[in-house]
Amino acid sequence: MYAALATKLSVVNSVDQFSPAVPMDCANAVQLEVTIFNLTATSLTVEIQGSNDMQNWSVVTTNTGLVVGYSAPTKSTGVGFRYVRLRYSIVGTGLAIVAAGVNTSAQ
Repeated sequence: MYAALATKLSVVNSVDQFSPAVPMDCANAVQLEVTIFNLTATSLTVEIQGSNDMQNWSVVTTNTGLVVGYSAPTKSTGVGFRYVRLRYSIVGTGLAIVAAGVNTSAQ
């Protein structure tokens, strides 16, 4: 199932942004999809985080060095959490304008 999590999100340095949580339902795999429209920082880092209670979040995978354009990093499998969300952070100073989503599936 695809979930759009950001359409034109402005991510600035020193202020991490978090997406809404997405239920995994019966899925155990997740793939990030991100498009960076504008980047004045060095790069963007996007973490996929997982939680079973929506209070305590753990890192599933970290995608670093994302620059302007479209990217769909490697799918994360064996995800044992009930929910996932994205954490966006800037490397360097500046900002990024981002669209992002996740595909969840059973593997």
